[in-house]
Amino acid sequence: MTSSTVDQPDIARRWGWILADGILAVIVGLFALIFPGVTVLLLALFLGFGLLISGIIEITAALRVQHGAPGRWWVIIFGVITVLAGIFVIFRPGAGVAILVVGLLLWFLFAGINDLFVAARTAEHRGWNIAMGVLALLAFVILLFNLAAAIGTIALLAGLGFLLRGGSEIGLALSLRRSR
Repeated sequence: MTSSTVDQPDIARRWGWILADGILAVIVGLFALIFPGVTVLLLALFLGFGLLISGIIEITAALRVQHGAPGRWWVIIFGVITVLAGIFVIFRPGAGVAILVVGLLLWFLFAGINDLFVAARTAEHRGWNIAMGVLALLAFVILLFNLAAAIGTIALLAGLGFLLRGGSEIGLALSLRRSR
């Protein structure tokens, strides 16, 4: 057995850690649902730090590339812009919230358009694709004119995501515990 091979009995012995991770995810999910404003603000700060780290990685990678390599300066410029955007979002988290809202709106818009195009191009599941496309576009319009609902939707999606992940990890942990 190589060191990269996963040892199933070893994983089963660590069921408690998986259970703890699942419980933590459920707690985070409940927090997100109970405190949507704080959740979205924290997500915006995570976005800022993510942009900052991504920009630093881009700059570092570009500086390690040989001088004169094609696109090197574009990557450096993109990295600098990303770092500046990250710093801006960290110090102005409201801008991060706005970015998250715009991202959510664009997701609903493009998902709806895509579903309708798929419905127009293929007969398979046409009714479902039309329904999903119309619902996504309806969500886009509603959230576009009700930004508080858009912010709440971001927190709701984050909370539900953590709850689902936590629940599945708790189920896995208990299953592993029984299999020992």
